[in-house]
Amino acid sequence: MSSFRFHVALAAAKLSKGLIQLLGRNGTHTPGVIALKICPDFLAQAPKAPLTICVTGTNGKTTCSNLITDVLEKDGRRVVSNRTGSNIVPGCTTNVINSLTFTGKVRVDATVFEVDERASRLILPYVKPDYLVVTGLFRDSLKRNAHPDYIFSVIDTYCPDSAKVILNADELCSSMLKKDSYRVFYGIGKQPDDKTEPYNLIADYQICPNCGEKLKYNYLRYHHIGDVVCPKCGLHSPDKKYLATDIDREKMTITIQEGDKKTVYPLIHTALFNIYNEVTVISALREIGLSAERIKELMGQIRIPDSRHNETTVNGVTVIQALSKGQSAVSSSRTFEYVANEEGKKAILLAMDDLEDRQKSIEFSGWIYDLEYEQFNRDDVVQVICTGPRCYDHKVRCLLAGIPEEKILTNLSEVAAADDVTIDGVDRIYILYDCENYGMSCEMKKKIIKRLEGDK
Repeated sequence: MSSFRFHVALAAAKLSKGLIQLLGRNGTHTPGVIALKICPDFLAQAPKAPLTICVTGTNGKTTCSNLITDVLEKDGRRVVSNRTGSNIVPGCTTNVINSLTFTGKVRVDATVFEVDERASRLILPYVKPDYLVVTGLFRDSLKRNAHPDYIFSVIDTYCPDSAKVILNADELCSSMLKKDSYRVFYGIGKQPDDKTEPYNLIADYQICPNCGEKLKYNYLRYHHIGDVVCPKCGLHSPDKKYLATDIDREKMTITIQEGDKKTVYPLIHTALFNIYNEVTVISALREIGLSAERIKELMGQIRIPDSRHNETTVNGVTVIQALSKGQSAVSSSRTFEYVANEEGKKAILLAMDDLEDRQKSIEFSGWIYDLEYEQFNRDDVVQVICTGPRCYDHKVRCLLAGIPEEKILTNLSEVAAADDVTIDGVDRIYILYDCENYGMSCEMKKKIIKRLEGDK
């Protein structure tokens, strides 16, 4: 009976997908929702591809899963992936449906799943990944994710012991996952601008989780990312199998050392968080079995997904869309730092209030006050436009950061705010948007580009 239900569910899901495509809609969750209603244990019953990779973590999982998929496809493999970030149970179920023929046979060489870290308990035990890639665990939305230690316990409990786990050695929380499983670690070696004491508003791991002693950072990048040791009990960051050493932002190269061998790869983006994403991807691909030379060749042919970062230059002004994850002060602070340190005069539009959440918002707004707006209190930031339903909270935080009030504008409508941005005397216009607001940010960008084309 269960096999019959599985095949009925698969057929219904396939038909729904065809109808959705015929209507010209996206609907990445819908086939999965239909399959699960008919066959609740669809994920457990579905045949698995020869290679199954799951990517999770607070930040970077969409970028990393897309880049892994891109490289595997360019390597000649048939791959399906939930590229658009449909990373909870229905979306991952749709991914499985896409990997099967109408009769339930596997039609691909690999499946790549972006997995929401909180939903991993409902996905990992049934997908049974060959590899679990974890980008790191940070403080995130309070109502969704509580605390990184809670998310740690979910992944640690529900990830099958058979999975090979690829972990960020520079992130203390996630680096302790699955201690009895096969584990390899990646990270970035000491850099000239590293620090030795926490300096961000959020730094969750300052005391040893084993003995409570204050941790010592041999080097610290941001928040709690770095190389750490406990002077009392000896807890320390794991040894790195894949160690990024030389990062050359001018030549756009990155060197990764494996044992005695060093390989120079193309650097696909200069932001530190994206450098970590690239090291994550290279480490995963090496573990899967691609040679360093083959990865080097293929990494030169891919780029960060447009939904995470893209740029268009019109009449000397560059308009940049950059993901700045709403309700996540850690993620957005890293985007703020990257934007602030870019060259040229900048105008910044903030569209970071969750498009779905605003319909019935119960969100703890304190994340706005943990977000490091101080990054924008500088002469080359000429304008900050706060938009959306919490635009006045964002303005208050800007003022608390010392940003002059004459530089700050507010607009309850994100799209309308595109008419407020200054296009004279700026080199770059940044649109910083939440995960759910990418379509809206595209509308904003179109309006700004139209102004740039018509006014200059």
